[in-house]
Amino acid sequence: MAQVAEKSLLDPEYLSQVEDFSLLARVVVDGALPGIHRSLRQGRGNEFFQYRPYERGEDLKVLDWKIYAKRNELVAKTFQEDTNFNLFIVIDASGSMDYQGSRASCSKLKYASMLGACFAYLGQKQGDRVGLFAYGEEVQQWIRPASGKAHLNRVLQGIASLEAKGKNSHERAWEQFSATLPSRSMVVFLSDFLESEKILADRLTFSMSVHYETLCLQILDRDELDLPDEEALRFAEMEGDREISTSPGVIREEYEKEMKNFQNQLKENLSMVSVEFENLFTDQDIGHALRRFLGLRNRTAR
Repeated sequence: MAQVAEKSLLDPEYLSQVEDFSLLARVVVDGALPGIHRSLRQGRGNEFFQYRPYERGEDLKVLDWKIYAKRNELVAKTFQEDTNFNLFIVIDASGSMDYQGSRASCSKLKYASMLGACFAYLGQKQGDRVGLFAYGEEVQQWIRPASGKAHLNRVLQGIASLEAKGKNSHERAWEQFSATLPSRSMVVFLSDFLESEKILADRLTFSMSVHYETLCLQILDRDELDLPDEEALRFAEMEGDREISTSPGVIREEYEKEMKNFQNQLKENLSMVSVEFENLFTDQDIGHALRRFLGLRNRTAR
């Protein structure tokens, strides 16, 4: 039963019904990922985190002597470690991110936003300074990194306000963003990356520095990968005005070939500038993406 409950809490069909991103992030991180707290860096910071059993041989300074006096129980205090580390959530909010196919329970932007909220929450729990940068044709949100729960709420509200609209302006947006990117940062970029396989790598060269780490998560709808099984469809450009009516069966083989080439080229180009890359689908359990993020985050901040 526990496995069923966990899966449902990580299922986008369930999560997409939660409008409050603060609640959503807490449900996922605190309720649906058993053992996630054991992965958090627990150091000597300024903010109390939790109690845990005292282990023989540890420094006696970690003991809570008041609890020992009251209960005759040895418990240690842990604190969130101030890692002086910046986590930037970058979200593509262009028109193509509004797509939701027949097999999905949410749009690509909604899926990206749910992940972004969970990443921000995890970062805040680790003592990171969390920031947000989101853009479509224009910059929609640009919140500089800071720490604290009040700032986290500001970031989550910023994510909730995003609208998928306009053409993407990857080149201009990333030039603005990278020019002010603070050192010792991890950047998580959530996008469908459509028509950007040839331009993004040049904008992410900062990832080659030891001071930065970048994780690119490509979010696609299943219909975009293999086309729905219909007799006839009208394909409308979401960031333009063009429309084409055709039968998916006629173009499916060529379309899937082009899509595979696009993904391979994107992954290869990003790897050349030391960017981590992962494919995700909007009907996919979000647990994999969270563990991927946390593994890279903890490795980077050491």
